[in-house]
Amino acid sequence: MIILKHKNELVTEGSFKEMHIVEALYNCARQNPKEPILVVKSDVNAAAFIKKIGINPKKRAFISNYNSFNTGIGYIEDSPYIKISNKVKYPTWIKGTNAFYIHASVVNEVSAQISASRNLLYWVNSVGKLTQPKGVFCYQLPVLQQDEQLSNIDLYRFVRQHYKRRWTFFLLFCHLIYEKKFPFFAFAKAQFFKKRSVHIEQAILSDSILQKEEKLDYDVIIPTLGRPDYLYDVLRDFCKQTVLPSSVIVVEQNAESSATSQLPYLKEESWPFKIIHKFIHQTGACNARNIALSLTKADWVLLFDDDNRFPSNLMHKVAVALRVIASKALNLAYVQKDDIESQKGYFQWAYFGSGSSIVHRDIINQCKFDLALEHGYGEDIDYGMQIRNAGYDIIYAPEIQVSHLKAPIGGFRSKFKFPWHDEPMQPKPSPQVMYFRIKCYSNQQLLGYKIVLALKLFLHSKFINPWRFYRQFRRQWESSEYYAKQLTGSK
Repeated sequence: MIILKHKNELVTEGSFKEMHIVEALYNCARQNPKEPILVVKSDVNAAAFIKKIGINPKKRAFISNYNSFNTGIGYIEDSPYIKISNKVKYPTWIKGTNAFYIHASVVNEVSAQISASRNLLYWVNSVGKLTQPKGVFCYQLPVLQQDEQLSNIDLYRFVRQHYKRRWTFFLLFCHLIYEKKFPFFAFAKAQFFKKRSVHIEQAILSDSILQKEEKLDYDVIIPTLGRPDYLYDVLRDFCKQTVLPSSVIVVEQNAESSATSQLPYLKEESWPFKIIHKFIHQTGACNARNIALSLTKADWVLLFDDDNRFPSNLMHKVAVALRVIASKALNLAYVQKDDIESQKGYFQWAYFGSGSSIVHRDIINQCKFDLALEHGYGEDIDYGMQIRNAGYDIIYAPEIQVSHLKAPIGGFRSKFKFPWHDEPMQPKPSPQVMYFRIKCYSNQQLLGYKIVLALKLFLHSKFINPWRFYRQFRRQWESSEYYAKQLTGSK
């Protein structure tokens, strides 16, 4: 590993002494294309950082110390990468400058498309923002903590170069409404910059992996309600797998106290794996999945739906992927009829799908589906946030695909009457959405979302007078906040 030390962004020693650190990094990478590179400030003890990243981090990793960065980014980016935990290794494109690791091969790809910046903080965050969607795994470590921010001029430039132009207008509006600031000069100057983009060859991100027989110790959990034929097909697909599950846990739900199971074939037929069947008289995806998770014992757990179809080599591909990416949560491509997933390689995923994901036992032991979101929507996205805040990452494998039939019958989401059902003015957004956003996102993200939602609702409303609409929307928003607080008592 090559170490570049700098002070005031000028290299302090070696053949690149007195050169700006970004220019030195570009030159160093060109001269040593197969080497990992560590960049540290000269007055920083990087031992803790080096210990955290290990002596042989992957090529596709881009890792820095913790830095909170500009909170204003939250107004315009609605993703899990903004509200960052400073207690765990957290997946995010946001970077600090006290210490960071990047492989020379990634630097060379970037340097061919982006000129060397004289602003290190801008450069590391630009590279993180641009390369994360291209398959570079970006993280912050809870060491050498910073609160380093871009100036207003650089912030607006950053938004212009990494988002659509309209978000610079939106940021200016948020600054005016929420912070009583009007940085018009920064906004105007940003308009002269062009949007940035980079292309990263997937081949350069691949680490060599020794070929060996793929084995995977995994259980499967499937909540089901009223879909016996669909579930039967799913089980038969598992019978054909070249890598069989240890157990399949089926949680069958029926709210009728006198109802009996619709799944006699679970006992009547022979299966090449253990089947654990729980029949309960309570509906709800969160409760059903939590019951199923509590019954698992394998190192890995596949979260699945009862209307999926998949090829016989699905779990072999999963076993290979888990070894290649070394992640403890993998999201498979969940495609419906006529869908085409064109992406290639592996990517950090901003979502989580509870119908086609596999997670490690370490995650199962720490994360549960939030019962406050029962019978609503968003419990799987919330589960993904729990995974990240526990110090793990979620990787998307677009080339490992599961077909989701979207069965028109059955399903585990039965009709449920919420306390706000009879309100003459329905809360906006739904209290479950409000609950999740308050719990998982930053205050600036919540405020930015409020404006976006208001604009969408206004454009589809019958209101002509915007002030009349706003008064109604404000009452709906306050109602949503009220009921979101009530949801916390339903856990």
